[in-house]
Amino acid sequence: MFATLEDLDAYSGVFANSPFFIPADVAGAMEVRKNDDYKEISVPAGKTFEVILSVDSVNSYIAWDFSLVQGKINMDIGFSLEFASPTGEKILMLPYRRYESDQGNFCTLMAGSYKLIWDNTHSTFFRKVLRYKVDCIPPVAEPAQD
Repeated sequence: MFATLEDLDAYSGVFANSPFFIPADVAGAMEVRKNDDYKEISVPAGKTFEVILSVDSVNSYIAWDFSLVQGKINMDIGFSLEFASPTGEKILMLPYRRYESDQGNFCTLMAGSYKLIWDNTHSTFFRKVLRYKVDCIPPVAEPAQD
């Protein structure tokens, strides 16, 4: 049985006036999408992309969430995390590994500069479009004891 145009028009009126139908902008979904804090960057073939975070307190958390946007063969990108001491010494905190996407966090052991590195040097021809979010969360302060 096929619906006529008049039937479809009547149904659309029912749904539009239904108390169960809430448009996305009213529900707040559009605001969430606009303010989701994700960034996109194109990482050319043979290159790296870095985000440097300055961490003021020990026991802060560095959190990340990333994925690749394009759908190509060998859709992965290298990722690692390193610490740069005030003397310039680099300490690998999270070893290099290739991911399609990843979400994680790291509890800092030292205050200072941390570098998140996305590595596309293994790719000769394909750039990767990286969608990412990075944050540094300071430690929770314990309430003072009386």
